[in-house]
Amino acid sequence: MRFCIVKVPYAGVDTENGKTISVDRYREVFETTLETRADAWVSPRTSLEVATEKLIDRYGKEKSHLLNWPTVYIVWFENTTTAGGSSAKSGNRWYVYVGESQHILDRTVQHITLTKSRTEDIADNQESLHADDADGEVTADHALSRYLETEKNADQRITDAVSNGADVNQYVIWERHFNKSLTLDVENKLIDYMKSIDHVDCLNGRGNPQDEYYTSTYLDSIVSAAWRKLVSKDEDGIFPPEEQIWQSSLYKVSPFHKLGKEQHEALRDIEKTVFDCLDRWRSPGDTRLILVGGAAGTGKTILLSTLFYELANSLNLDSDENTSESANHKQRVCLLVNNEDQRKVYDDMATKQGLQKQSMQCVSRPTKFINDRSLSVGTSSWDYTEIPGENCRADVVLIDEAHLLFTQKVQSGIESHLHEILRRAKVVVAVFDPEQIMQRKQWWNPNTLRQLGFEENGYVADADSVDSVLTFTGHYSNAKVNDGKEVIITDSYPVSRINLTCQYRIDASDEVIQWIDALSSRCAQLPRLVPEDTTARISMVDEDGDNTLTLGCPYEIKVCSSPEEVFSEINKKRDWVLSRQEDAEETKPAKGRKKKTKRAAVKPRDLCRVVATFDWPYDSGDALGTVDLYYDPDYEWHCDGQQYRGAWRRPNYVDGDPEIPEHVKVFRRRWNRAKDILEDEEREKRQTGESWASDESTKNEVGSYFTIQGFDLNYAGVIIGPSVGYDEDRNCIVYRPEMSCDPGVTSSRKDISTSEDLEYFKRECIRKQLGVLTKRGVHGLYLFAVDPVLQKKLQDSMSV
Repeated sequence: MRFCIVKVPYAGVDTENGKTISVDRYREVFETTLETRADAWVSPRTSLEVATEKLIDRYGKEKSHLLNWPTVYIVWFENTTTAGGSSAKSGNRWYVYVGESQHILDRTVQHITLTKSRTEDIADNQESLHADDADGEVTADHALSRYLETEKNADQRITDAVSNGADVNQYVIWERHFNKSLTLDVENKLIDYMKSIDHVDCLNGRGNPQDEYYTSTYLDSIVSAAWRKLVSKDEDGIFPPEEQIWQSSLYKVSPFHKLGKEQHEALRDIEKTVFDCLDRWRSPGDTRLILVGGAAGTGKTILLSTLFYELANSLNLDSDENTSESANHKQRVCLLVNNEDQRKVYDDMATKQGLQKQSMQCVSRPTKFINDRSLSVGTSSWDYTEIPGENCRADVVLIDEAHLLFTQKVQSGIESHLHEILRRAKVVVAVFDPEQIMQRKQWWNPNTLRQLGFEENGYVADADSVDSVLTFTGHYSNAKVNDGKEVIITDSYPVSRINLTCQYRIDASDEVIQWIDALSSRCAQLPRLVPEDTTARISMVDEDGDNTLTLGCPYEIKVCSSPEEVFSEINKKRDWVLSRQEDAEETKPAKGRKKKTKRAAVKPRDLCRVVATFDWPYDSGDALGTVDLYYDPDYEWHCDGQQYRGAWRRPNYVDGDPEIPEHVKVFRRRWNRAKDILEDEEREKRQTGESWASDESTKNEVGSYFTIQGFDLNYAGVIIGPSVGYDEDRNCIVYRPEMSCDPGVTSSRKDISTSEDLEYFKRECIRKQLGVLTKRGVHGLYLFAVDPVLQKKLQDSMSV
């Protein structure tokens, strides 16, 4: 790759007459900078140091590229309201604008010349971009209006900064593969990065992502190479290393990721169905459910995040009211997730993207959404039979991890989350994976699953494109409502289904992914040879010899000999991931200038953690619990007709305390954010609002499916507890609910008809928990099983 990146002055006011600088005058300033300032050239670094005859020829070409070819540019200036330690409402230190243009001089001056023709030019440009997207017509007017408003506000902010004498900077980027489509995608990806940086306020939003084109394969490598060069010249801490951005939870749920073909088609189908339904909606009987299915890692979260961004920008009303109740009811588009860590991430994203003006305005837990739209009849008591006014009904409700919704009556009196949400919305889009139903409160009646398009074994029915009807019957009883008499309400809703199949999470070959899938399949047999990851990895080198992109290392699967080795391997990976970020953070200041200490733009995160099946006691009320194992050298066991001695064992617990023999090796780690052995300093660290997967204070503890569901890890260590074993007589992995400590597995449900069905459901919960844990690692998986026979079978799989 051959880049041309220069740092040039921004257009300002002519000091002679006080008027906005003209294009011709700015051209002189621009060209003078190129000709006389060696430090303006970020790349190529040696272009002003080569022989004169080569310089003249190359300079002419590079100048032509910058002035007349498609370029991407980044404008930034300091938010003076936060400079010097004062804090603005936004709390961001820098304003950034990312754009693309084929005429950079004209575009720069346009930024500070707000005219009607300028607005019309933008509108024409956007309309032409949407012209070929027939399915996008339903949202084109909304999107265009929002885009124009965002551009106008951004231009005004830049104009004000220039008028006030702010130090406005600009990088202009050209690369030889650039064309209109590629620069639009590069612009989007750079916006995506900027929106994920903690102290940066990116002034513009999502542009128009492109489909496939002949240079689209260069997108990631070009962005990585350009970004690395910007990092190397960054003295203000605006451009963090790319890997630090990748580890950010905000980046992982960013609505600016470029969608795959399957995701893009699903997005357009859902949007069309949503707007058709809203146009036709006349009464609650017109409410529709759109179900998005797909296994873990098939890109459901990114699809939902993008859908949320586009619908919220199209439908949500602007409101300056500060009261949470009135603000909540003005939100026509809401996003719900029944997991607090995930809710925090979505909430941060919605605030950062300007989709809500205050926390939890349009992102919340399901119970809060339902209660906010129900009639309060006392402290923590609601009448769920009536919806208090049509203004309480949302147009669109998006639900991530809908399989986490409660399906039995809880303390609040809500019998079915999904039923109550449907009663308070016109359209509900729910992401649903039956393979992630892992506890009693989330059990779904087999008849309901069939209505949703799933067979009892969890797989999508063949006719997944045919609409079905979902029927709920709710039973309501409240001593303060209707004299305490039970009220029964039955509702039916048409269901549309979309299923995603492409795997995006696990960065491995199909053979490796199949091995991981098989590990948590029904009646899984071992040993099964762990395949070598043969996925091609690409490294690209630019003209300066800078190795700018390495698309990962081969996926690693390792069976460890002890739980301590699992932690040891994960710690090594953590150090390696962090060291790569630290190496990328090294700056190379211009000659003669002192290196500045950069403020961290994005907190370094490793996303390397150890998780386990829920086989150790946990007191959720007091947040107490530890994962305890000890090595019993005298324990005898048999495998493949041979006798063995020595194994790791889980101790018995008496009043919450483990009974561990003396003089044995002991493994003990805190469990699920437990507080019992935390130091005061570590307690303080937990007040950051970080998810468990990225919280610095969780690196030495063990998590469960509660803490990790919905999040990615770079490398995952999995301790498989005694609830998962291997039955040699049946020659398969077996699940033992009696060994589980998960109340969601060990307790019962009255609506599961027979003891055999209940036992089957409990075993299925443990199997699915194992599947969630083993599919968290993007780049590697480290395993250890407490059951010695299963451990031996896994070890044999490494060398069959």
